[in-house]
Amino acid sequence: MTEERTQVKGYMIGIIEIGIFTLITGLIRERYMHLKDIDILLYFWLALTILTGIWEVSFISDYVNVNKISKRLIAEREHVWSKEYTLDYLLPNKLSKIFYAEYGAWADREYMTIKNRWSRVIEGTHAALCGSVSLYCLVNGLKENKSHFLVFSSVAMGSQLMNSILYMSQYFIQCKTPGSVNYDSQNFPVGKYLIGRPFMYVNVFWTLMPSYAIYALLNIN
Repeated sequence: MTEERTQVKGYMIGIIEIGIFTLITGLIRERYMHLKDIDILLYFWLALTILTGIWEVSFISDYVNVNKISKRLIAEREHVWSKEYTLDYLLPNKLSKIFYAEYGAWADREYMTIKNRWSRVIEGTHAALCGSVSLYCLVNGLKENKSHFLVFSSVAMGSQLMNSILYMSQYFIQCKTPGSVNYDSQNFPVGKYLIGRPFMYVNVFWTLMPSYAIYALLNIN
């Protein structure tokens, strides 16, 4: 007799993941009191950038399987949000697979192309220049090394903002370029204000938050 495993909707996987992340990072901040000297939004965003870096590495390393899931979502006109998954999909390597597949299927189809490496360049540079550097920042925050924290936080957040601006600029060009996989068409409509591709709005955070982070860093005494 096989044991039934608990399954939840894809959107619940996302909510639980963010809840676990918030709890753990909050507990770390409570444990190491000098981390409280860091602006709270800056602290949580640096931590989320580290987690994002883990998702990105997982996406790049399992790109072919992500591509297959994206194709299946398109063929069946389905979304990850409404499908059911076991709780082991909370693991970063599994979570990244389904949510990058959703993003590739219904937001940016450059994330589905095997030959064009643009999406992997964007994700890889973000993981290297933002994710790993953010980790170094918080390690130095733990060591109370203020000068290193300020320098490397500025590098991470400045790189993140530039990465986001370049990515979104290229995306909007693709939406108006016939022959592009992201071209605005009947089969893959953009809609007014990207309403046809709502998952693209996740990129707002990767523009606003590094902007706020830079502002917070400039105001540290």
